[in-house]
Amino acid sequence: MNNVYNELTELFAKIDKALYIKNIDEVASLAKLKEICDSSNEMSSIFEMDSMSYSMVYSNKAAFEYLGITEDTIHKMGFKYIISIIHPDNISSMYNMIKFYANKENKNLCYTGVFFIKVKNGWEWTYSCMKPAICNADGTVKYLLSTGCSIDNLLKSHKNYKNLQNNLSFFEAHAAKYLSLTSREKEVLHLIAEEHTSKEIAGMLHISPYTVDTYRKTLIEKLQVKSSIGLARYGVLFSLK
Repeated sequence: MNNVYNELTELFAKIDKALYIKNIDEVASLAKLKEICDSSNEMSSIFEMDSMSYSMVYSNKAAFEYLGITEDTIHKMGFKYIISIIHPDNISSMYNMIKFYANKENKNLCYTGVFFIKVKNGWEWTYSCMKPAICNADGTVKYLLSTGCSIDNLLKSHKNYKNLQNNLSFFEAHAAKYLSLTSREKEVLHLIAEEHTSKEIAGMLHISPYTVDTYRKTLIEKLQVKSSIGLARYGVLFSLK
């Protein structure tokens, strides 16, 4: 998941470098976004927001192959295509994203989510990370750039698969907090989830127990939980690597 988030960050560095994109017409802006989308090493797509709906307007080769569709199909179907591939039990994830970006205060923020979608090989869990690339003159979001990857095999081979399914809303709501952690903080978090003591973690990471306790305190503050029990929940649900 971190690779997907890092890839999106790299793509936005390319957008920032091409600042002139904001001073040219919409057609040229979209063309530039397509170039950046095609340069991604992950599945990458462009979505156009419109009031309380959105549609996919472009995907790179990796995404088209994963979804099993063509550019012509997504243009013809628009929002109906999005509706057709989101599983009914997971439809709230789509509307949560729409509501998130309906708030203009979120136009510079990244949204992460897990979507159960119908792809070329059937229904699969897909992790997606997205961010507004171009906004309208009134500050509303025009185009979103998204990167993603399948986490289906990881989930189905994971001992906490059912637990993750039951806690999908928690996963969606708190993924951004988890992604804000440093690599070492995530490492400590996962060891906490495995019920290791501070002394054991200290030995594994070659640091002092005092340092581990400092990490615990920092994690509790960053993830906004009350105790190590709350940390363990994060560690279990976000233990996919």
